[in-house]
Amino acid sequence: MKSYPGIAIAIASVLLSTSGAAVANKSVSNIFVSNKGDNSMSLVKCKTKHAHRGHKAPSIKCKEVQNEVVGFNTSWPANQYKGNKHWWWTGLSGEIVGLHARRSVTPLLDPSNQVRVNTYTYDGVPAGLPQRGANFVGVTPKGKTVWNAAREIDEIQEIDTDPRSATFGQILTHIKVPLSADASPGSDTKGRMRPCDMSITPDGRYLWEPDLGGETVTGVDIKTRKVIAQITIPKVNPENRVIPFMLTTNSHYAVIENFEAPFGTVDVLDVSDPKNPKHLKKITQADGLGVNPQTGEFSKDGRYHYIINLGSPEVPGNVDVLDMNTLQIVNKIALPVDCKPHDGDHTNDGKFFVVNCSGGDSIAIISNFSKALVKEVALSGTTPRGVIVR
Repeated sequence: MKSYPGIAIAIASVLLSTSGAAVANKSVSNIFVSNKGDNSMSLVKCKTKHAHRGHKAPSIKCKEVQNEVVGFNTSWPANQYKGNKHWWWTGLSGEIVGLHARRSVTPLLDPSNQVRVNTYTYDGVPAGLPQRGANFVGVTPKGKTVWNAAREIDEIQEIDTDPRSATFGQILTHIKVPLSADASPGSDTKGRMRPCDMSITPDGRYLWEPDLGGETVTGVDIKTRKVIAQITIPKVNPENRVIPFMLTTNSHYAVIENFEAPFGTVDVLDVSDPKNPKHLKKITQADGLGVNPQTGEFSKDGRYHYIINLGSPEVPGNVDVLDMNTLQIVNKIALPVDCKPHDGDHTNDGKFFVVNCSGGDSIAIISNFSKALVKEVALSGTTPRGVIVR
């Protein structure tokens, strides 16, 4: 584990200034990290210590406590909401999987703690569609169902994830993504619209997903199970495609990460009127955006959006802090050398933000108070990707 002295000293000063009365409340976060290099799962246990008497700077201790080869890896676990606290869900190729694990990796070694749902070759699927491909899962706030973007068959699916339900692990709803004017031609292995992520509003009423092949964002009313909106994302250069591939919403805004040339872009939509989404701003490197944005997460209070940038051989990866009041990047958080981040999640108390470092076989811990890196935690697994906190 690497510590960063400047931050550590600042935190220590705050703790000392409470004159011994800073008896801390501890918050435990179990961080599951999927390692792509060796198909293992790491468990990092973190404990947050909160200073009292008006001091807001917490400290955190983290350690990898377990690593097991589980035979699969995932890049984008559904971590927007906790849902059922004992289960979490993620997309694999051709299927999604539910994992019954909260405090230990050991349960994942037992197949009975894994529920797999075939999302591409289920009974009744139209003939001639790709038989495998990526899935991107969003858990509803109450955790009774998940909504899945089955990318290469252009389908949005509702899946029962209530372990007490008679239809647990079954697809309940199929919604075809409407073709846009800019839909890609598709192929034997690729869809035309290619829905590529899934984000659900906090009230559980609407979902939004970016269409990698459609140049659009599509909205669905979860109550009626109908598509209610589809908005085209504007281009920087008319000759290039936007290629939207990741999205996060908080009911008022939807923030989208794009593969748009040359270095990636971010778009912000106003989705407060779900039937009439409006484009607010495109953010590029001219606005201070990092290189190759991968995904993003809102802060717990909704004031900020963390944009996770992979970087390039010439430009290191980082996390940009987007102020949602001004739609300006107000901070750039440096990460460990060769971090190469893709994914992130907040600790259970919302005090820290955790990102993977695929280039460093570690995770990086960011303080949501100081908006700065405070720790790097080494992992036994190689090439960590997906991160989810339980």
